[in-house]
Amino acid sequence: MKRAIEQWKAPEGGRVAALPRCGDAFTLIELLVVIAIIAILAAMLLPALARSKQQAQGIQCMSNTKQLLLAWTLYASDNQDVLANNIPGDASSTGGWVYGIMSWEYGNIDNTNWVKMMEGQIGPYAKNPGIYHCPADQSVAPGLNGPRVRSVSMCFCVGNNGTNGARGIANQTYPDEWPNFFVMSDFKIPSMSWVFDDEHPDSINDGFMCPPSGDDDFYGPGGANPEWGDMAASYHAGAAGFSFADGHSEIHKWLDPTTDHPIMQSSSWLPWPEKAPAIDLTWVEQRMYPVPDDSPGGLK
Repeated sequence: MKRAIEQWKAPEGGRVAALPRCGDAFTLIELLVVIAIIAILAAMLLPALARSKQQAQGIQCMSNTKQLLLAWTLYASDNQDVLANNIPGDASSTGGWVYGIMSWEYGNIDNTNWVKMMEGQIGPYAKNPGIYHCPADQSVAPGLNGPRVRSVSMCFCVGNNGTNGARGIANQTYPDEWPNFFVMSDFKIPSMSWVFDDEHPDSINDGFMCPPSGDDDFYGPGGANPEWGDMAASYHAGAAGFSFADGHSEIHKWLDPTTDHPIMQSSSWLPWPEKAPAIDLTWVEQRMYPVPDDSPGGLK
């Protein structure tokens, strides 16, 4: 034991030999090169991650609108094929597919009241309030500190929009140019007739989506005024979700950059003109009441 202890005695002078060095540290230049490489890799990966997020939101949006379409279809099946009403304004007193009027008004409880929203006609068939909302819609209700409950609206050609419960001119917004679908059999080309779409946050209010600004619009007499009345959204990187009467949904990319209008938290900029040939408004209007002939709004 004594011999082992002697082996561990410090050398003369009382100093212990220094441990061998493991290697030099990074120089400043080497550290900066590593940081630059990491920054370059991040710059390459972030756009891909953003695209992946957009694609995931688009898939979820289409899933939501498909579920809304299913609820809408089930309502018609239980009501002798009659479509849910699509009432402009406050539908809670007359019966519409959805209730509540959204706005940018401070403290408007309709912006967050999902219970009232789902008291509409298809509410009993749409058990999840989340399907009324696009995952890419980041709009927040002023004064209520929460997301607005609805991102979608229904095409004004779909369903009875008469506040008096009767059909005919009294309940048709543009009776000459844009006929209404009242029952499922009214659809001539279901795969080309959209029912729900993403509506612009500045435009959305009731559940009634009316893209043309008047009955003299693009497919009306003379077709002189190609302008948006209710504006479609651009939640998906300059694209909007649409669902069609045959049950399918799609994300449609806008071709005119002015269609991707910034959110102003005001509707004062509407109606919004689109310069001829109004390629985006044309696409939407051709799919509001498509018929296999030369009728107004028909697909030729």
